[in-house]
Amino acid sequence: MKLISISSTLLFYGCVQYTNSNVAAFHQTHCCSSRNNQHRKLISSIRAATRNEQKQKGNNFVFVIESKPRTSSTRLHDVSEWRDILFEPPEMLNALSVGGEGNQDGPLREICILPFPLDDVILQGETKELCLYEKRFHGLFEKSMRDHGGVVAMGLLDPPASILQTIPLCEIESYQKMEGDTGFGTSYSILATIRVVGRSSLMCIEESGEHDFLTGWCTEVSDDAMSVDGKTSTGRDIIQLGNDLADRLEAVFEAIIRLEDELDQIEDYDEDDGMEPSDITIKRMMLEEELDDDDEDDEDTDDEDDENIRIRFQRALQHAKASDTQGYKISSSSSASIPGAATSGNVVRSVQELTALSWAYFSNDLWSTDILHFRLKALEVDELCERMKVALVMMMEHRSKLKETLKKSRGSN
Repeated sequence: MKLISISSTLLFYGCVQYTNSNVAAFHQTHCCSSRNNQHRKLISSIRAATRNEQKQKGNNFVFVIESKPRTSSTRLHDVSEWRDILFEPPEMLNALSVGGEGNQDGPLREICILPFPLDDVILQGETKELCLYEKRFHGLFEKSMRDHGGVVAMGLLDPPASILQTIPLCEIESYQKMEGDTGFGTSYSILATIRVVGRSSLMCIEESGEHDFLTGWCTEVSDDAMSVDGKTSTGRDIIQLGNDLADRLEAVFEAIIRLEDELDQIEDYDEDDGMEPSDITIKRMMLEEELDDDDEDDEDTDDEDDENIRIRFQRALQHAKASDTQGYKISSSSSASIPGAATSGNVVRSVQELTALSWAYFSNDLWSTDILHFRLKALEVDELCERMKVALVMMMEHRSKLKETLKKSRGSN
C-alpha cells in the first residue's frame, strides 16, 4: 500500500490521534447498503436520555431532538460540480498538476479529508452514515459544502502516522442538523450520509494550520477502461478478458451459494439429532411461521432480501453502477468482437457493467468472513481486469474453505 506520512502538527489538528474513543467520538458509523442499526441506536439513546431528563428536570434537559429534524438533500452538489471548480494549487505543486502516474487523471484539486480507521473503508456505491459532533468537523462539513461541491475524501489511517495515498471520493448525499448539547462544546450535531463515487490519489496534505481539520490536494484515479485502444497493460482486449473473468466469477459465486446451502442443511440436520420431525412438530412449526408472518408483515420483504445472497449482490451491483461517474472511452463491444460469443449465446457485458461487477463482489453484505485485505487491494488497483482477478482469488479462497468445512462436517456425520 502506498502511504503518505502526516506531520506531528497534523497529528493533533487533523484528529489523527485515533484512539478507539477518539474515533468513536468522531463518528458513529456503519457500512450499509440498506439499513443502519447503529444509527438508529444512537438516535434512540439520545431520545431516551431526553425523556429521562425531562421527567427529572422539567424543561432543563441536555439533549433537544426536534420531532421533525431539518433534513437537506445535496443533489445539486456532486462530484461533477467539484470537477468544474477551478482550484489554484500552491506553486510547489504546479508541476504535479500537469500529469500523474499510471491512471491518475486531471488537474490537482483541493479536498477535505475525513479520517477513518482502515476497517471502515467503503468502496464504489457503498454508503456510510456519520454523526459529526465537534466544531472542527462542523467546519470541515461547511467547507466541503461551500467550496467543494459537497465532496469529501475518506482518509484511511495507517498507524502510527500515515494515510493511504489512494482514497475514496464521497458525495454528501443528505444530512440533517440536530439541535442539542453534544458534550463536545457544540450546540448541534450533523447526521450525514456519504456515498463513494470515485477514487483519487492524495498528492500532499496541507500543513498551513489554517484549518483544524485535514485538507489536501489530489488527482482523480480512473481504471484502464479509460484507454482509447481498449487494451490492458499486457495488450489483452479489456472487454473480452473482462467477460471471461465475469463468467468465471459468476460460476464460482454460484458454487459458493450451493456449498453454503449444503452446509446449512447439515447444520439443521445436526440440530435435529438426525431424526425426522414428527407430524405434530411439523404442524407446530407451521403454526409458529403463520404467527410470525402476522406479527411481522411489514418486515417480510426486508427479511427475504437479507437472507438471499443473490438479491444482496444485485443491490450492490446496482449501487456500484449508479454511482459510477468516471466515464469511458471504450464503446460497448458487439458480440461479434468476442470470438464464439455469437454462437454460444453468451451475453456480452459492457465496460460499465464489468466495472460494476468488479466492485459488487467486494460488498461486505455478501460474505461472513473478513475480506478487508481484498477490499483495500481493490481500492488501489487501477486496472479493471486486475480488480476482477483479485475478486476471483478472494472467492476461490472462500470456496476452498467451504469445501474443507463441508468435508469435515460430512466426516463427523
